[in-house]
Amino acid sequence: MTISRLASASFATLLLGACTVSQDQETRIGHDQAAQVTAQLPMLDDAMITGYVDSLGKSIAAKTSRADLQWQFAVVNTDVVNAFALPGGYIYVNRGLIARARSESELAAVLSHEIEHVVRRHSVQLMEKAQGANLGIALACRLTSICTHQSAQIAIQLGGAAAFARFGRKDEIEADSGGFRNEMRAGLDPRGMLSFFEQLMKSERQTPALLAWFADHPGTNDRVVDVKRWLAGESPGVLDGLRADEPSFQAMKQRLAELPPAPPPPADTTR
Repeated sequence: MTISRLASASFATLLLGACTVSQDQETRIGHDQAAQVTAQLPMLDDAMITGYVDSLGKSIAAKTSRADLQWQFAVVNTDVVNAFALPGGYIYVNRGLIARARSESELAAVLSHEIEHVVRRHSVQLMEKAQGANLGIALACRLTSICTHQSAQIAIQLGGAAAFARFGRKDEIEADSGGFRNEMRAGLDPRGMLSFFEQLMKSERQTPALLAWFADHPGTNDRVVDVKRWLAGESPGVLDGLRADEPSFQAMKQRLAELPPAPPPPADTTR
């Protein structure tokens, strides 16, 4: 596998040796990675849809301990069901995932989960654990779209950067648990997390190739059990007072349905 130039010299230095990544460095890394992702992936250019997702995401992130980050939310124009987070507050959600969400609280559950990965600096922790040049380069490939090998580009196209940066079960539990709390703090009904997980579970056997988010976020059954346990610990009266849906979400979904189909992934010309 060949590697193109890294987004910045500072990023290369960080990845090629283990070190502690400061918040300023994390932000610069995220900015560079976001530029690479935007250049490689087909981004959805629709003001209504991207504006809605960005507004919803920022309303959730504003209630977290890292509200000071310059959070950015964008939509990737692919039907694959996925979302991923880059360091520093850059969140991407695929068009296919938005299409699967049936309510604002379901979409918010995914955004809240990805936000929590940033809050807990999970990607940064992967960087800090990198030892030696080979692992550093591999991590750069996994966390960004700098791999020039066509098959790597296709994987990024289909699943997003998370295809190369799969967090462990501990990180996913933390992202689910924190995401659950993120939703509640933002005034959103976390039962959307349960209904979205259950919906995708039913679809796993039918369209597994499109459900990249569950492929990158292991332990589906356990995650549903976890969410049910957290919901059981909340007062029904409190949950009923939280927002499950909004007309603006349904209007956004209608707009999405009216757009031309998402482009197909590129063919692998290296075979």
